[in-house]
Amino acid sequence: MRVGNRFNSRTVAICLGLALILGSGAAKAEKIVIGTMNWAYMQVMSNVLKVLIEENYGEEVEFVPGKHAMFFKAMDNGKGEVDIFPDLWLPNNQGMFDEYVTDRGTVAITQGTFTGGDAFCTTKYTKDTLGLNTIYDLAKPEVVQALDTNGDGLGELWLGGPGWTSTEYHKVQARDYGFNDLYELQEYEEALVIAKIDAAVKANKALAFACYAPHHIFGLHEIIDEGEHDPEKWTAVHPSDNTNWYEESHMATSFPLSTSYIAYSKRLDTVAPEVVNFLNRVVFGTALINEWSAAIDADKRDAVDYSKEWIAENTDTVNAWLGR
Repeated sequence: MRVGNRFNSRTVAICLGLALILGSGAAKAEKIVIGTMNWAYMQVMSNVLKVLIEENYGEEVEFVPGKHAMFFKAMDNGKGEVDIFPDLWLPNNQGMFDEYVTDRGTVAITQGTFTGGDAFCTTKYTKDTLGLNTIYDLAKPEVVQALDTNGDGLGELWLGGPGWTSTEYHKVQARDYGFNDLYELQEYEEALVIAKIDAAVKANKALAFACYAPHHIFGLHEIIDEGEHDPEKWTAVHPSDNTNWYEESHMATSFPLSTSYIAYSKRLDTVAPEVVNFLNRVVFGTALINEWSAAIDADKRDAVDYSKEWIAENTDTVNAWLGR
C-alpha cells in the first residue's frame, strides 16, 4: 500500500513537472494584434504576416485600424492591444522612435524591410499641356486654374490619407513652397484618389496629387521635380510630439529617402519569441511592395485571397522568412 502511494505521488510529480516544462517552452500570446492602415500594399503585408504567424507559430492574429500615435501607445503599455505595426517609416516618425524605442525601450524595430519616399505627382497630360515640371509650377495661375474643378478660384490638391504623417508634412511643404493659399488641400482615402486619377487620365483632365514609393502610381505617372533633399531646409516636428508642430516645422525641400521597418511590442519577446525571430528575418523589398500595391489598386484583387495565393507561389521567400 505504501509502495503504491509512493509510486502514484512520484508519477504525479513527474507529470506536473513535465507539464510545467512543456508549458514554459511553448509560450503563447492569447492573441497577437497587428495595427493596420488602409493603403493598398499594407493590406497585403498585414494579411501575409497574419497567415504566416497563424499557420507556423500557432498564434491567433487580429487586426486593429488606427494611427501611428495610437499604435505606439498601445505597444508601449504591453497589454496586447497592439503588438505589431508592420510599416514604420523613418525618419518620418523619428519622434516616436526616439520616445518608445530609444528612451522607453518598450518597442523594438526590425531591420529595414524596404525603402521609398514621398513626393508630388501629376499625369503626363498635365505635364505636357501645362508645363507642370517643378514644384514651383504649381503656383502658376494657369496651373491653378486648370486644377480648379469647382470654380471657386482654388485648385484641388490631394495631400494623402487621414492620419498619415506624410499628409501633415505635405501641408507644411505646401506652405513653405508658397502655394498653400492657392489650393484646397485635400485629405481622404487613397482608393478615392486612385479612382480620380484613372478618370482624369481617361478624360484628359489636369490633375496633381501627393504620391509615394513604393507604389505602382510612381511608375504610371510623372513625379514633379523638387530637386535633391536639402537637410538645411528640412525641420520635421511630428504632430504627436508638439501641438505647435505645423509652426515649428520647415520643409522647403523634397522628402528625405525613407526606410520602412516592422515595429513590435517588447512583450512579444516573452510571449511569442519565435514570432519575434520571424519578424526580424522579414525583408519585403521595394519591387515586392510595388507588386502588392498594383494587385490591390490596379488589379482590384481581394487582399485576403491574394495574400494566400502569394504565399503559396513564393515558397523560397517565405521559407527564408521562416528560417527554413
